[in-house]
Amino acid sequence: EELTFLDLPWEDVIFRYILPCLPLQTQFQLRRVSLGFRDLMTAYFSTAKSVNITRIALRMTAGAFEILTQHNNSLQNIVLRNAKDWLTDKILNSVLSRNPKLVKLDLTNCSSVSNTCLQILASKCPNMRDISLRECHWVSREGVTVIALHCRDLQCLDLTGCWEVDDEAVMMVALSCKKLRFLSLAKIYGMTDNALSVVAREATSLVHLNIQGCWRLSDDSMHIVAEYAQSLQALQVRECRDVTERTLSKLRQRGVKTDVRPPPSLRAMSDVSLRLRSVPNIQM
Repeated sequence: EELTFLDLPWEDVIFRYILPCLPLQTQFQLRRVSLGFRDLMTAYFSTAKSVNITRIALRMTAGAFEILTQHNNSLQNIVLRNAKDWLTDKILNSVLSRNPKLVKLDLTNCSSVSNTCLQILASKCPNMRDISLRECHWVSREGVTVIALHCRDLQCLDLTGCWEVDDEAVMMVALSCKKLRFLSLAKIYGMTDNALSVVAREATSLVHLNIQGCWRLSDDSMHIVAEYAQSLQALQVRECRDVTERTLSKLRQRGVKTDVRPPPSLRAMSDVSLRLRSVPNIQM
């Protein structure tokens, strides 16, 4: 008897080694080959640990997303970047409620949902480690606060462009999420030195901090960052008009990489120092 593709072990071979190599669009096309392939893909979608629609976000529909997620309660990673037109609270909340093992959610540039999904996420998925709400202008102080209070294992949080977030919410994140390694507060225009000072003192595990475009920040809080944020390795501070070289130089001396270059005179002195160090018998 002649064997077919469907006779291969589904879980041990097809699900593990073959289907993960295929683009999501091709996986959906397989569903239309036959009833057997439709059953295969239904079973595969129901056991998948990750959903990433980034490459086909503009062609994805609510119906296709339902097929992808409706039987799955073991998702760990969901990436829905640029799901603007079809993603709603009703659709997203249903998925979040069924997947308590979720650890990563990327809603970058998703404009058709609301803070309701953050409340569901906080209550149903307490083990979250990575949340991206980049350019989600609907995110409020309350939404961030509920995440901070319930998702205390967070390691990465991207709030870039979340204009409605204020000092109080930022402070709550720093006070509650002690495992944070990456934090982006870029373009939160209302954030002040008070919030950044609390971040510096409390988020002691922070390795990468992005505060680009936060024009209310100044050297006052950056002094505290330089003193307390001992784990910091990278700082994005471009367009913070009142943050000067006086404090940035202290961070660079500690080896912290910044996205603002030192003045030409300081760069020249640094180049001379490096050249002298390379010459034998000359010590600096």
